[in-house]
Amino acid sequence: MNTNDDNAKPTPMMSTPSIHLSATLLTFVAGDDASQAEHYVVPCGTTVLAERHFTHDPPLPEDLTNAIGDVIDHLDDAVRYLPLLAATPTVHLSGAPAWVLATVEHGGSLEPGKFVLSRDAAEEVFRTLATESVSDRARNPGLPAEHVSTIVAACCVVVAILRGLHLQEITVTCPGGEVST
Repeated sequence: MNTNDDNAKPTPMMSTPSIHLSATLLTFVAGDDASQAEHYVVPCGTTVLAERHFTHDPPLPEDLTNAIGDVIDHLDDAVRYLPLLAATPTVHLSGAPAWVLATVEHGGSLEPGKFVLSRDAAEEVFRTLATESVSDRARNPGLPAEHVSTIVAACCVVVAILRGLHLQEITVTCPGGEVST
């Protein structure tokens, strides 16, 4: 096949950046090869965020704003260190808190794998859960008891990532057996 662009080099495939959310850390990962991937880790997991910002039940609007701002500040730093984060249409988000958020949005248990969470759906779940007391949140389908006190922080992290990276969706991943709901 002959084209006018015979000397053009193929565009390298960019891997989708991933973010891992745990109770204590938020880890940003970018790179094509796991052995050469770059990591940026911040102390901004769900338990840390909730303890740092939420002083009322339900959290006050200003506490929610501060929690989201805290994550966005760390995200800005991560983007400076890992520019690929800013150049992608989506990211993969893993970790028990993220998967639990996906199950709550779904309304119950999900099979382990991937779940695409739209920005609109994440914002809606955030608005709903952030205004509920802990006792009301405990009645949500798909929300295990051990995540009731930190699910709002998980919402803040996801909303901050979607807003901060200007994403329309995020792919939440759960390797088999990571979370039981």
